[in-house]
Amino acid sequence: MESQAGSRTVVVFDAYAWCEYAMDGSHADMVIETLRSAYQALTPASALAEIREALLRHRVEPGVIKDIMEFIRDKSQVVSIDADVAEKAGEVNFQMKEQVRGWGMLDSFVYAVAVLNQGQVLTGDTHFRDLPNVIYIGEGR
Repeated sequence: MESQAGSRTVVVFDAYAWCEYAMDGSHADMVIETLRSAYQALTPASALAEIREALLRHRVEPGVIKDIMEFIRDKSQVVSIDADVAEKAGEVNFQMKEQVRGWGMLDSFVYAVAVLNQGQVLTGDTHFRDLPNVIYIGEGR
């Protein structure tokens, strides 16, 4: 289900959303608009690994990568993978693997952070497209 961020909305930014912004993708403006309108912006620590790997894969200069990572940490609260997040991710992963082809544990960490914080996930990852509490910015919206 697609929904839009509101003034009291907690938004969990996944790697797709941050990469869309960092690489000036076609939905970069939506990422910035959502970042500005969110009551609270969260980024799972696991997403930082995905973001850095994607930027390296796209051969982004090290100084630019450093600036992007600092921007993310400045503009959102990085949520550690603590015991609560890990346990919820295990539950999510168990349920979603039966429902969504190709669902992975990193997806589960993102969705677990959203569930635990009663937030919405901002993503264009097709695994999330038809899930509740998702602001979907990918193709085929």
